Amino acid sequence: MARVVVDPITRIEGHLRIEAVVENGRITEAYSSGTMVRGFEKILKGRDPRDAWAFTERACGVCTTVHALASVRTVEDALRFSVPKNAELIRNLMFGTQFCQDHVVHFYHLHALDW
Repeated sequence: MARVVVDPITRIEGHLRIEAVVENGRITEAYSSGTMVRGFEKILKGRDPRDAWAFTERACGVCTTVHALASVRTVEDALRFSVPKNAELIRNLMFGTQFCQDHVVHFYHLHALDW
């Protein structure tokens, strides 16, 4: 039995630790853990929920739009608020463009450097 630990895993936002147990050439157990606390729950405590998007979008320097829209949708769901169809279409366009930008950044700035 061998234990393999990779800590830290780099080129991601935050810190990640991976630990695996290998027996007879097969992984029998695997664990991942985030080892960095951002403390957004403490930062947001006592604030107006409508301001949450402005803080949570800074959770990651690459995919800010996704975090902001997820935060907005969470508040809307809590308030049972539904947006007009046109707003949903605009959000989908925002998600789509963020998806494209995010993949370009991840490839050229985070992965391609290792090739």
